Amino acid sequence: RDSTKVSKEISEELNSTISLGGKIVTQYAYQIGLPPKLTSALLEYCNSTGIIDAFRKFTLPESQGGEPIAASTSGHNGKFIELLDGNRWYAQRPAKEWKSNMHWISPADEKTHEEYLRVLGKGDFDLVLKSIGEQLGLDGLVAYHLTFIGVSESVRGFVHHDTKGTGG
Repeated sequence: RDSTKVSKEISEELNSTISLGGKIVTQYAYQIGLPPKLTSALLEYCNSTGIIDAFRKFTLPESQGGEPIAASTSGHNGKFIELLDGNRWYAQRPAKEWKSNMHWISPADEKTHEEYLRVLGKGDFDLVLKSIGEQLGLDGLVAYHLTFIGVSESVRGFVHHDTKGTGG
């Protein structure tokens, strides 16, 4: 594999801002290409661990056999789960104000987190971080909160910010 070519392709994609009908949506968002192995590595992992099945269970209505986590009136509601890989995961759902059946599943301990990092490495995710860092003139980047997000129904709802006052 020619990692230089893959990295160059990612870098070229990073230089393009996300657009909608030719209109720039924001100066702070970028659309980037992904290494070809990343999607297949993550899909294989999600299938083999039962993550996709868990999302089906969480996003289907109870009337169709689903078992969604109840949406709370404030804050996130979640529970620890063990999937087919025997690892410990934490599944969460946002508050009702989100008007969505979105759930996310994150590693709940160091062992699970490290395994997820190995899968990202197998998929060449390091090339994504390297390319972003180079294009933005950064010395390094880190992926500190790894999660899978699943949603099958959402209406325009609550606006969310992870960070505030960043200028972007």
